[in-house]
Amino acid sequence: MSTVAEIESAIEKLRPSEVTELAAWLEEYQRMVNASSEMFALYDREEADS
Repeated sequence: MSTVAEIESAIEKLRPSEVTELAAWLEEYQRMVNASSEMFALYDREEADS
């Protein structure tokens, strides 16, 4: 799947339990992305302070 429209179409075909599982995965993924961004920002600040 290469586009948002294709992903949306696939999601519409999921069973409710699969949508719940996907939502949980997306939440965890977003937390991971945010944590990574925060870590890189911390490294950048530390490097700038050096």
